[in-house]
Amino acid sequence: MSTIDVVLSKMKPVFRAREFIAALGGKAAYAYVALHRLKRAKKIESIRNGWWAKAGAVPEEIACAVSYPCYLSFHSALHVHGLTTQIPRFVQLAVCRKARKYAINGGGAREYRVKKEEFGGFEIKEGIPMASPEKAFADCLRLPRSCPAAILAEALEGVDIWEVKKACNKRMLKRLREIENADARIA
Repeated sequence: MSTIDVVLSKMKPVFRAREFIAALGGKAAYAYVALHRLKRAKKIESIRNGWWAKAGAVPEEIACAVSYPCYLSFHSALHVHGLTTQIPRFVQLAVCRKARKYAINGGGAREYRVKKEEFGGFEIKEGIPMASPEKAFADCLRLPRSCPAAILAEALEGVDIWEVKKACNKRMLKRLREIENADARIA
């Protein structure tokens, strides 16, 4: 196994070029050549300027590394938890700074700003900071543009409503009642 392969095996699934340079002993010119050779060998891929991912890294893992500090939430987290069959069009993240959108691996990532006091209720699962089902549901209620009501109605059965209500304000509770009433009419 070559030195480059050893260094690559010790890197996180998503890393910056400067981290790779430091791991190789600070030889920038050699590190960039090595990165491009690894890319040509399809062992890594370029995510965006200065960011690299090992082959097989999932979009959620990539987005969480690029947007750090953040956590996976909204429709994306509901889907990962298996509460909805609808596949999200892009990775949705909660951040407590100015939100942005960007492209990753042919898909996209979208950040939504939450208040600092609301930034929490997540845990690390398989290297990805992810909101609990109840926190993701509450985040969707807080920011209606992040998740359609039909998806929330589908996910309603899989969450603890009392935990969701603890995180809700009056406006969110009103939206929750609308979703519950629409779900009751359908059933």
